[in-house]
Amino acid sequence: CFGIINPKKNLCLGEKLQAGDRIILFESSGIHANGLTLARKIADDLPKSYLTKIDEEKTYGELLLTLTIIYAKLIEDLFKNTIDIHYMVNVTGHGWRKLMRHKKELTYKITDLPPVPKVLEFIIQQGKLDDEEAYGNLNMGAGFAIFVPEKDVAQVLKLAEVHNIKAYNAGVVEVGDKKVIIQPKNIIFGKDSLQVRA
Repeated sequence: CFGIINPKKNLCLGEKLQAGDRIILFESSGIHANGLTLARKIADDLPKSYLTKIDEEKTYGELLLTLTIIYAKLIEDLFKNTIDIHYMVNVTGHGWRKLMRHKKELTYKITDLPPVPKVLEFIIQQGKLDDEEAYGNLNMGAGFAIFVPEKDVAQVLKLAEVHNIKAYNAGVVEVGDKKVIIQPKNIIFGKDSLQVRA
C-alpha cells in the first residue's frame, strides 16, 4: 500500500518534535492489525473457538472482525485546520513502545489511559498477559498518536469529535532518555525494547 502526500507541506517526519509537545491518542476499535497470532492461539484453546460469547451480544470472532478505524480523513482535516502536527505514529506492532519510534532522544510520559476494548481485555485474560506485555504488544485502546503543541490540543479534540473518533490528551514529551513511561501502570519501556527501523 502506498499513497501520495499532497500538498507536500503536509509531509510530517518529526523534525519539530520537541519537549513540551502533548501526546494525543486516538481510540482504537479493537484488535486492529497486531496481536492476531495470539488471538488465533486463544481461539484454538476455547471450547467454542471463535463462537465463544464475550458478552450478551457478540462472539469472540465477531469482535475480532470489528473494522479497524482509518485515521486518514481526520489527519487530513487537522492539516486543513492548520493544526501544527509535530509527529505522528500508528500504535500497532510493538504496542505503545511505538510512541518513541522517532530517532530523537526524548521521554514520552503517559498520564491518562483510554479504555481498553472488550476483545483486548479478553485476549489479555485468556493469554495471561501482564500489563507490560499487553502495552508492549497490543494497542490497548489507542490506534494512532499525534504530537502537537499545547495550543492546538483543544482544536484537535474538537475535530476528532466531528469525525466521531474519541481522542485523549494522554501525556507529554519531556527532556530525557529515550523511553516511554506509562505512569498509571508503572511501566517503563526503554529504547532497547523497540527494535524497529526509524
